[in-house]
Amino acid sequence: MSARQASGLAAGVAAALRCCGPQSQTAAHAWLLRPAGSLLNATPSTSTPVGSAPPAAALANPVGAVRGMAGGNPMGGFDPWSWFDYRKTIYPDVYDAQEGLLCRTYKAHGSVAERYEPPQPFTDWNLLADPELERKTKYWNKRLYTAFVLHRSVWKYSKSALQAKIADAYRSVNTALATGDLSLAEPFVSEQMLQRLGGEVARRGRNRVEWRLVGDGPDAAKGDVQLVHGSIVPNPMKQGKLHFAQWTARIASKQVVAVYDARGKLLAGDPHKELDVVDYWVFERPILKAAIVPRPGPMGAEWKLIDRLQL
Repeated sequence: MSARQASGLAAGVAAALRCCGPQSQTAAHAWLLRPAGSLLNATPSTSTPVGSAPPAAALANPVGAVRGMAGGNPMGGFDPWSWFDYRKTIYPDVYDAQEGLLCRTYKAHGSVAERYEPPQPFTDWNLLADPELERKTKYWNKRLYTAFVLHRSVWKYSKSALQAKIADAYRSVNTALATGDLSLAEPFVSEQMLQRLGGEVARRGRNRVEWRLVGDGPDAAKGDVQLVHGSIVPNPMKQGKLHFAQWTARIASKQVVAVYDARGKLLAGDPHKELDVVDYWVFERPILKAAIVPRPGPMGAEWKLIDRLQL
C-alpha cells in the first residue's frame, strides 16, 4: 500500500467515525474491547444498546432492531450477547425450561431398546442369501450410528474410557453379589437394577458364595470388553434433545465360583476350577442429542448398568 493510499484510508476511517456520533462510537469501541473470555463462563449482556428498540420488541423482531440502530452505523452499539443466549445451546437441561423438565422427569429409558443376539457363522455358500449377513450388517450399522451420535453429542466421549469403566463395573457388581454388599455396585447400576440385585441376594438366603476373578479380570486394552451393539432411543415424549444411548458390551473373563450352604456343604461350582465366562451387559446414559456442538449434560449423567442379558 502506497503512502497516498494509506493517508486516504485513514481519512476515510476518521470521517466515518465522526458521522457515527459520540454515543455510537462509545458503544462500538466497548464491543471491540470486550474481553474474549470463555463461552462457557461468560455472561450475556442484558443492557439495552443506545438507540435500539426495547428488549421485548427487539426479541420479537431482531432484524428490525438491528436495522433501526441510531446514526446508521452498522455496528450501532449492537451487542450479540444480548440477542443470543448460548447457554441454552451448551446447557439446555439447565437454561431451557422444556429440556430441564424432560431431564428431571425421565432419568432413564428403563428397558433395553433392542436385545442383542450373537451372530452365528455363515451357513450358506451364497452370502447374499444367508440371513446372518443381514444381522451382522444391522449390528455394524447400529454401532457406527451410535458411536457417531455420541462423539457429536457428548462432551469428551471416549470409547476406550467407556470400556475401562465397564470393566470396573463388572468387577464391582460381581463382588457385590458375592459378598452381599450392594454399596459396591450402587455407583455403576441404575435404581431398577440395584433393586434386582438386592432381590438376587435375598433369594440366596444363608447360602455363601465364593467368587473371584483370575488375574486382574477383564482387560479392556486386551479386547476383553467389546461394544457389540448400540442404540439411540428418544425420550418417551419424543420431544426435545433428550435421548438415551445404550451399549451392549461383551465381557470375557476367567472366574472361580463356588456356592456353599449354611453348613459349608458345596452346592455348586468348584473352588479349584477356572471357568471361561462370557457375559453380555447393557449400559445406558442420557444424552442431549446435538447437531454440531457436544454437550456435557444432562447434569450428573453417567453410564449405568440396566440389564444383564441371558444368552
